[in-house]
Amino acid sequence: MKIKFQYQHIILSSIIINLGILALISFIKYEINNLSLIDYRIDYIGNVLNLLISAGVIFGFLLIGIKKKQVEKGRIKFLLVLQILSLISLILSIVLFDFIKLAADEYLFSFPIKKVYTGFLMIVVLFLQVYSLLYGWGIVLGLEKLFEIRTLLRSISAILILILFAVFFVWNVNGNNKNDKIKYDYALIPGAAVWKKDKPSPIFEGRIRKALELYRKGTVANLILTGGSAPGELSEAEVAYKYLTNLGVDYKNLIVEQLSSTTTEQIKYIRNNHKGYISNSDILIISDDFHLSRILQICKFFNIEAAGVSTNYKLTFEKTLFYRTRESIALLLFWFFAI
Repeated sequence: MKIKFQYQHIILSSIIINLGILALISFIKYEINNLSLIDYRIDYIGNVLNLLISAGVIFGFLLIGIKKKQVEKGRIKFLLVLQILSLISLILSIVLFDFIKLAADEYLFSFPIKKVYTGFLMIVVLFLQVYSLLYGWGIVLGLEKLFEIRTLLRSISAILILILFAVFFVWNVNGNNKNDKIKYDYALIPGAAVWKKDKPSPIFEGRIRKALELYRKGTVANLILTGGSAPGELSEAEVAYKYLTNLGVDYKNLIVEQLSSTTTEQIKYIRNNHKGYISNSDILIISDDFHLSRILQICKFFNIEAAGVSTNYKLTFEKTLFYRTRESIALLLFWFFAI
């Protein structure tokens, strides 16, 4: 029995564009981080999420095509428009991020502005894909009254569920574990804010003091200090260097990197400059509970085997809520788009 496939040209075009979006996202995630698709991991959470959403959209398109009941052509065209808008938003975000580099050195609420606007455009891509997924399956399962509005509300709910998943992931990190009982050749101290008179902020000082504690115990042999600076100021790495050497740490056991401005850049530095040294053992990441989940996920993306240990610095509940929420959104963006 021959199956009739309605609106096959529109649906086929939508599927091809969706596959193009998935391929472009996958390529861009690795290209902007100087990785090849050989490094692609099917078990990485972000890649799994990308594949599931794309597969859901495409399968929905196919079911619409073979649906016995005639579907309004306008709705099928609308789905095609959603795919085109997704593709345009994705291309625009990459052009701004990688080529034009608009406001590349400016910050907004401690986030690089280029991550803010590219992140916004990529959230648009994510929302349009989630909307397409729910819209297509709504057609398959049967239209309702106020279908478009209901789908909009469901899409917003789906995005909130993804954010809550990231929040759960960040809140359930286990940084206070036995990782400080194992010996490591290298430990990384991610940079953080530097206050007036080149004084590390309390969060940054907590990371440095935890590293000093582990160094003195013999848990770590070498410390990698990362983090750049604003013009006219000491870099985050230099501040950590001065702090540690003043307390007796041998400068020969300190490695200083002063150009990175984001967590991703710091892990990228580890991969590009120390992979030969850490290939036979894990690297220890010394940071805060709220930060460890994301930085360890970034390490996994770069195929770096890393363990984490949290600092002893305690935040107020308000600051904990702020930092963990911010990290959750940043983690979700990294999972989907590696920015």
